[in-house]
Amino acid sequence: MTFTFDGLNKLIVCDTGVTQFSASEVYSRWKEWTTIGDNLKFEQAFQNSIGGNPLGGGVLLGAYYFLTNGWKIRPQEADHTLIIEGNLFPFPDTAGLFVNTLGSFNVIIALRTSSLTQQVLISEADSLTASGIADAVWSEDLSTQQQLNTAGDIIKKTKTISTLNLGA
Repeated sequence: MTFTFDGLNKLIVCDTGVTQFSASEVYSRWKEWTTIGDNLKFEQAFQNSIGGNPLGGGVLLGAYYFLTNGWKIRPQEADHTLIIEGNLFPFPDTAGLFVNTLGSFNVIIALRTSSLTQQVLISEADSLTASGIADAVWSEDLSTQQQLNTAGDIIKKTKTISTLNLGA
């Protein structure tokens, strides 16, 4: 396991060597930890997670995870940069996510989050190729576009100018 969970002190402690993890990884490891022994007796570390909802066209809402009930993350005991990828937020939003290491170490924490997270279903993305995308773009009929300065509008203007020049 990449983390040690201390339910009594509400700590998620990064094991030695952990310098990077994802929000989904720590959430998944916590869920596994709750199934061991009597760990369900402790307050939940995560309020909930959201994500995976379909947005249409094979696009899914990205995942967000909320650390709650006073749980905190403690980086490993070493000088390092801890990189956390994904959307991990405290609940309530005024709570902190981290506690200091026990020793006197310099730790830089880099949160790589996105407020506009979306995922594309892999099954649909697998069928996309550069050639297929180019074919779809070049075969798209843009002549019906009515907005000014769109590709369709420019094509119509070019077509009209060409017709006028040919007729002269």
